[in-house]
Amino acid sequence: MPTHFPRIDFLVRDAEAAAAKEIDPLLVLQMLLKVTLKTEANPYLLVGMLVEAIASNIAQRVPAERQSEISIETMRLLRDRLRSSGVI
Repeated sequence: MPTHFPRIDFLVRDAEAAAAKEIDPLLVLQMLLKVTLKTEANPYLLVGMLVEAIASNIAQRVPAERQSEISIETMRLLRDRLRSSGVI
């Protein structure tokens, strides 16, 4: 809905266009993982890369006071998922 101020209308449209161009990196990662799992990619390398990504993320991005807790919960989550799928 246009306002009485054309410059504001332009700025709003410009902001909306910029927001629409931003890419959600987590969505991109999710899509890449789905595609990768359907390929012949080396499963051992994939597991290693994912473990390294998890470890790096915890070490670099999680506050120091929560790193231990998050690490333990991450390992529990992996164990629980592997158990529920019958792998272990």
